[in-house]
Amino acid sequence: MNAKIVLKLEKLRADYAHVIGQPFSHFYCPILFRDENTELVEAHIINRAFRDSSRHWTVQRKDIDNFYGSNFEADFVDIQYNENRDIYKTITDKTLANKFHPRILVDNKPIDYFFAEDSGVPNHYTPIGLESNGHTTLLGLKMSPKDFLGSIAKKWDIDMSKDIRIPALVSLIKAAHLSLFEMLGYHYALSAGGYFVGRDILGEFFLQNRYKTKSEVLKNAYPFFREFVNLVRPIQSSKLDLKGTITDNLILVCRDNSGSLWALITFIKTSQSLHSVMIPILDRADSAAKFMSFLKDEKEYIEVAYCRYKLGQWNLNNESFNIFWPKTGTLYP
Repeated sequence: MNAKIVLKLEKLRADYAHVIGQPFSHFYCPILFRDENTELVEAHIINRAFRDSSRHWTVQRKDIDNFYGSNFEADFVDIQYNENRDIYKTITDKTLANKFHPRILVDNKPIDYFFAEDSGVPNHYTPIGLESNGHTTLLGLKMSPKDFLGSIAKKWDIDMSKDIRIPALVSLIKAAHLSLFEMLGYHYALSAGGYFVGRDILGEFFLQNRYKTKSEVLKNAYPFFREFVNLVRPIQSSKLDLKGTITDNLILVCRDNSGSLWALITFIKTSQSLHSVMIPILDRADSAAKFMSFLKDEKEYIEVAYCRYKLGQWNLNNESFNIFWPKTGTLYP
């Protein structure tokens, strides 16, 4: 175990003792809610593959970090290729081509193609060169030169798509949970809301699926996470100067008509994209009822107020306002 992990582990041990009254023996996991002798790692709160995002990290079990990293975050990080992508590079770069499976379309009809540098192009197919960053890649279109000439005036497109809705949903819930754990320690993790997100969602899914293949894990994720789909929403506005909760300690607090607080909205920044994740406050019966109702009803407006955590204190803005939280067409068909 490296020195950085040891140092942070001791801080977490002291924090746990402050909350519980006695220290943990090994590491009390905020996802499994177990204190076990197992390998620990530096777990980046925002996956390190995201450019220009926070490099904050916390201690995590290696088995959990690897499980969520390989099954979900590895696909979620591909969202950044959609931000500044070179469409030709997506075809000519074999690594990107394997990720996004780009298609060449003629009047919306796919045309098969292959890389032709080594094998050349048979006479009954058509060679074309695609240029990206000054480099030309030779492809072979599986259409005759005659058909190719007859199709020049038609509509040609390059189509690429990858469904990362489930990887995004799961990765963002985990990032929000670890953001608050890094900021607030076990005061958050051992709260009712921390248990709900950590143990009931992330921990339970891990225990049910840790020995399964990736295809099985993703298949099982759809029904399991469906009821939590309204926890996560993308932020489209470019006017908000938000760096992500783990960086600027800024959140939104959800209020009901009586002024009671029932949820926190954290912000997760991944490269150029910004996302919001709702974390429940479940310490009171009325707050828990409000949150569970919001997960299932059709109401799409929330009363919120800005709040910043600084020097161990919450600084809540007295001014509240309504935000739109769409519940259809975002992560599930």
